[in-house]
Amino acid sequence: MYMFLPFLTIILGLIFAWFENRIVSLFMLGVTVIILLIWFAFHATSHLHINL
Repeated sequence: MYMFLPFLTIILGLIFAWFENRIVSLFMLGVTVIILLIWFAFHATSHLHINL
């Protein structure tokens, strides 16, 4: 369920890009990347046992 959030933020970013709100679109892209990086760091350390 928590992996729905990056898809939601990137879809919102694409909608904002469609309506030419470049700053908001770049912000949503940044939020998506941060969420994915945090998720990967958590997943790698807890489930894959990789020290980052």
